[in-house]
Amino acid sequence: MYELKYCFNKLTAYKLAWLVGLTVFFFTSYNFANELTAIRSDVGSLVFEWERSIPLWPWTIIPYWSIDLMYGLAILLASSYPTLKRLGFRLLSAQIICIFCFLIFPLKFSFERPSLDGFSGILFAVLMGFDKPFNQAPSLHITLLIILWQFYVNYLHTKLARYILHVWCLLIGVSVLTTWQHHFFDIPTGLWVGCFCIWLWPNNNLSPLKNRQLAKHYVWASIYFILFLLSLSLAIYFSGWWLWLLWLSGSFLLVCANYLLVQ
Repeated sequence: MYELKYCFNKLTAYKLAWLVGLTVFFFTSYNFANELTAIRSDVGSLVFEWERSIPLWPWTIIPYWSIDLMYGLAILLASSYPTLKRLGFRLLSAQIICIFCFLIFPLKFSFERPSLDGFSGILFAVLMGFDKPFNQAPSLHITLLIILWQFYVNYLHTKLARYILHVWCLLIGVSVLTTWQHHFFDIPTGLWVGCFCIWLWPNNNLSPLKNRQLAKHYVWASIYFILFLLSLSLAIYFSGWWLWLLWLSGSFLLVCANYLLVQ
């Protein structure tokens, strides 16, 4: 009985340490990238013309905000230290990768949101109190959603609970567009980073980082994948003669695949 209580208290302490540490790192790094981008003069926008027809649905700010609750609750619901450690490293990796991308390839949301009233207006006002129209691609919101979605799918066991989870997570995914917080380009890039973090810290704990030879290959694969994303983004953003970068981006992707599949 004493050992069980001791383990429970120790796990609770680990949970609180992860929660506090990740929260501090999240807001510190996110705000740093926001403030730094705000004073830069080379910040553009990557938006498709059809996105101008996306409606502003103020009520979707509720599912948009709910990911904060899902974030903290997931850490507290972790049933064991390995589960907590895996989730923590996934969330930490997601933050580091996204912040790195925000700094080397800054983007700005280009739509002007009108003033909003009521409860939704209050939530938007609170959000705008610390958030700026930067930190766009990859969408950290989508990246965290993928990681948390996978966690809760494993945590919930009934079909009804999982059905509710899927519907709510889809609402969160849509809300990044209908709250006019992100452009479409940010969504697939965020999805890629989320899947990468899950792959990097798998459920079977056989992380590729534990095998030094494999880790070396995966590091180079990651570098070439980042170069692929950068060249592809530049080609899409500037278009015209910059579309020649599509050839370069394809080359980077092939080298990345070679490190992952052939080596």
